[in-house]
Amino acid sequence: MKKRWIWIVVGLAVLGLIGYSVMTRILAQSVKPDESAGVPVVVTHPRRGEILRTLSYAGTLQPNAMVTLTPKVAGRIERIFVKEGDWVGRDQVLAQMDDQVVRLQADQAAGALAAAQAQFDKARKGVRSEELQNAEASLAQAEKDLSTAEQNFQRSERLFKEGAISRSKFEDGQRQFQNAQTQLDNARRSVQMMQKGASSEELSMAESQVKAMQAQYDLARLQMDYAKVTTPVAGRVAKVHTDQGNIAGQATPLVTVVQDDPILVKIPVPEKYYGDIKARAAMIEARVSPNALPGETFQGRVSAVSSTVDPASRTFTVEVELANGAGRLHSGMYAGVDLVVERIPDALLVPTVALLKRGGKTGVYTVVEANSQHARFVEVATGLAEGESTQVLSGLAEADRVVSEGNSFLEEGEKVVPADAK
Repeated sequence: MKKRWIWIVVGLAVLGLIGYSVMTRILAQSVKPDESAGVPVVVTHPRRGEILRTLSYAGTLQPNAMVTLTPKVAGRIERIFVKEGDWVGRDQVLAQMDDQVVRLQADQAAGALAAAQAQFDKARKGVRSEELQNAEASLAQAEKDLSTAEQNFQRSERLFKEGAISRSKFEDGQRQFQNAQTQLDNARRSVQMMQKGASSEELSMAESQVKAMQAQYDLARLQMDYAKVTTPVAGRVAKVHTDQGNIAGQATPLVTVVQDDPILVKIPVPEKYYGDIKARAAMIEARVSPNALPGETFQGRVSAVSSTVDPASRTFTVEVELANGAGRLHSGMYAGVDLVVERIPDALLVPTVALLKRGGKTGVYTVVEANSQHARFVEVATGLAEGESTQVLSGLAEADRVVSEGNSFLEEGEKVVPADAK
């Protein structure tokens, strides 16, 4: 029973195929094409318009600069002034390290500098008249003291020889006399020095002392400046790595700042375009379309072309710079980049589909009229191609009627029935 049904189905399929073949032949005989009317084609005229030579690649947005700041002096982080996402200016203080010790050192150095400067000024200007008068008065008093001490010594010496006083009394008188002589000598030298003024050696020593104290003070001030962590670039705070109150060494990251205005995208370009792009870099228009902002295109410029070609990939790097004042573009975004390498504003254009290869030649079919409309193959020289249009350098005029559809199987001189392109 099952086999009989199978044979019935097979028989019906065979009868269906035979019927389809018969009907196809009947319809073919009843609808014959009018070969004398010609092949239907669509024609258009070459047009004048702008055409671009564009190279398209992809790359990732990256900041113009990125710096990770570390303290120049180790210690406790006293304060962090920024948070992630903040905009910061160049040389802005982002963090403050504990500077109590260096402040004390700076105060000490300032005091020592002031004292050294005073000594130098005094040596350079000389003594005041009042100081000289005081020194001369001290000299006169020292002379009187010596005279008195000498008289006392002579008397003690006589009494000691007579046995009237002890040796200790005699020696006391002797010491007093010697001390009076020493004080007189010192007073005389002091007056002489004041009268002569400081020597060149003394002035030089005083000046050197000032310079040494100034260096110590400058060093202390520099240490105070080092306690402030500043950014060398303006940009946006990408990351704060630690919290205030922590201890940080000189290699501890504190804050990372990215400069993303302008922002960059670097793309690899095949080496065959190296000479062309290198020569035209200043004139190339760059159009950047980030995937994260669909439908939006940002204008840029070629800011750098690498001086070498990567031997592994056979590509070179083109850097495109984009203004990012609004901050809508961010590092890490993937983007398509179109480089407009050449722009011809008044090119003669035909549809690319109109171009054919015949006998090793590139050309188009045009429609010419004699006794009837027929196709003629015209060789052309082509230039730039963009989208659906191709530039024609020679071989056509704007008045020519070019076959844009139905040209695939045309032959030279074949009759055509043209219809204008919509």
